[in-house]
Formats: sequence, C-alpha cells, structure tokens
Amino acid sequence: MSSTRRVVAATGLLTTLAYEGAVAMGRFRRRQKQFEAATKRSMETGRQLVVVGDPNAGLHTRLVQAYDCGAVCVDLNGCPACPVSIAADITKGVEAIEDDSSVVYVSCVLEYVEAIEPAIKELKRIAGSEENLFLVFVDPMSLTAFLYPWGKRRAADEKGHAWHEVTWVQRLLGAGALVGLTAAMLMREDG
Repeated sequence: MSSTRRVVAATGLLTTLAYEGAVAMGRFRRRQKQFEAATKRSMETGRQLVVVGDPNAGLHTRLVQAYDCGAVCVDLNGCPACPVSIAADITKGVEAIEDDSSVVYVSCVLEYVEAIEPAIKELKRIAGSEENLFLVFVDPMSLTAFLYPWGKRRAADEKGHAWHEVTWVQRLLGAGALVGLTAAMLMREDG
C-alpha cells in the first residue's frame, strides 16, 4: 500500500512540475511574441517602445531573456541594466512619458501592482489605444499565479479587461497540494 501511495504521489508531483514547466515555457514564448509584435508596431508607427517591467529582474529572465529594454524601461525599482530607465509606480503615473506617445509592452507586472485600475488607465494614457498596448500575464491557472509571493491577482482574459483576486485560501490550497504530495512521496514505511 505504501509503495502505491508513493508512486501516486510522485506521479502527481512530477505531473504538476511538468505542467508548471510547460506553462513557464509558454509564458516565455508569449513574452517573445508580444515583444516582437510591440517592436514591429513601434517601428511601423514611429513611436518609442516603452517596456514596463525590468527585463533583468528575475533569475530566469537574466539567464535567458525573452525581451529587452525597449527605448525606455519603466519599473517600480527602475531598470538598472537598461540605457534609459524610469523608476516609477505605474499606479501613480509616469509623468516623464507623454500622452498617446508610445507603444507599451508590459510583461507580468499587472498581477503585482497595488491597484489595477490606475495602472491600466496609465498604460492606456501612454499608449493612446489598445493597438499600441501589448500585455503578457502569468497563466491564470498555474500554481505560479496562486503562489508567487507578491502576486495579488490573475488575469481573467488575454486583454486584462477582467481580473480575479488571489485569495489566501487559494494560496493555502496550492501550497497544501504541493506539500501533501511531497510528504506522501517521502513518507517511509513503518515496521
């Protein structure tokens, strides 16, 4: 019975990890494709490309980049490795960038801002229209969406028109599932 439990738990854990890995690769590809589309739009319209979210902020994004700094990089903490960096909270506005002046690329940032409505309003102000706004989100059904420490919400659609708050119950269930599978797999037989 114990070996069956271990096999089932290991299979569940490995399946979960494989799913998360596939989702992460999909997010990487979406980041690349959206950045390419934003770059193309920037070139076609003659607008500067504003990247929201430091392309070098995470360990994995430093190792393999899906996008670069654009003409201007905006991040709460700035973008230290980018030639033109603005440290700004997009929920409070980015005064250095004019209205309807840019193509805006946003990669996995809106899930973490304090207030979603002012952030989207500011992005639309800078972009001028949705045609100039390119968004990438964390997959809403991934464990990353529920467990990432500073994540506050997950996107309900591809355009960011609707959002679901991440609750402590969802975090607890996600973490509990991982801990439970790991514990079941590692438990030793007694006797």
